[in-house]
Amino acid sequence: MLILGACVIAMMVAWGVTRLMMAWAKPDLPDEARKLHTIPTPTSGGVGIMAGLLAGTAVLLLTHLDGASVSSWQAFGACLSLALAGGALGYWDDRVGLGARLKLGVMLCITLGFILAGMRIDSLPLWSGFALQFSPWLAGLGTLMWLLVMVNVVNFLDGANGMAMGCSGIGLIFLAMLSAEPAGIGPAALCLVGAAACLGFLYWNGLGGRVFSGDAGALAVGLLIGGLGVWAGERGANPWAIALCFLPMLSDAILTILWRARQRHNLLTAHAEHVYQLAIRTGTSHGQISLIYWLASAMCGALAVVTHPLGPSAVSASFGLALCGFVVILTQSRTILRKRLSKQIG
Repeated sequence: MLILGACVIAMMVAWGVTRLMMAWAKPDLPDEARKLHTIPTPTSGGVGIMAGLLAGTAVLLLTHLDGASVSSWQAFGACLSLALAGGALGYWDDRVGLGARLKLGVMLCITLGFILAGMRIDSLPLWSGFALQFSPWLAGLGTLMWLLVMVNVVNFLDGANGMAMGCSGIGLIFLAMLSAEPAGIGPAALCLVGAAACLGFLYWNGLGGRVFSGDAGALAVGLLIGGLGVWAGERGANPWAIALCFLPMLSDAILTILWRARQRHNLLTAHAEHVYQLAIRTGTSHGQISLIYWLASAMCGALAVVTHPLGPSAVSASFGLALCGFVVILTQSRTILRKRLSKQIG
């Protein structure tokens, strides 16, 4: 009940602060061909998510002061600090438009600080009875890659109303199920508070796109997912199951990068070549495409939760099969949508 109360507070605060940002925030102008909106829209609504996250965690702190170990509080603080620092960087970028090098440099400092605090995954189970064991350096490098991939994936998918934050919230709920503990403070509690904060924001973003999360939201939520995934992995959750909870977003983002690399496009330039963007450009509504990705996220999360108790072999097989399915579906969808778009332009 206490965690439920924290989630309600997080959702309400996120709802209220996001509404305030609609009046105060700098507008995102539809001044580039890649952008899918047609009127100036307030951005930095992710500040509402951060406010909700802070409010919900304050409730957790007040109600669980004596119910967790020192290591749990350290991990809790590391994950929360990671998300808030990323969100602050994103808000700074929303306001003044940071250069790519400066933004990357600050992001590396934030993520390396998280790793130096002792947060990393040291092993990767492949099947029952066999797992890759990593040295501290390799574990740190792998954790860094996971954090950078996850924050960029959320940022890349944050181009349709409700999509990125909806998929993130759904994934966090299933990640909470993977890492649930009988008592005390663990990653599950922070996952649920984060999901509730995303839900409070979605009221304004998912219904007509009246405010965007901006980099403030994308970086905060992306790093929250990344950090909580690492903490859950340290507590025994299978890393493949963790990634499976967010596989629809990961698949679209990574396959798009690979497609652009094959086409010899500049990977550092902004674009509108993600499958969900192609779908919207050919007439699919924001709501329809977001609903498809939400359902896919829920199915992947459920698959992760169901197979996790069966052992590493079941999880690895499920991840591999789901990934193959997304490769086929997204590749075929890209081909069909690009042909349809060419006919519209021609």
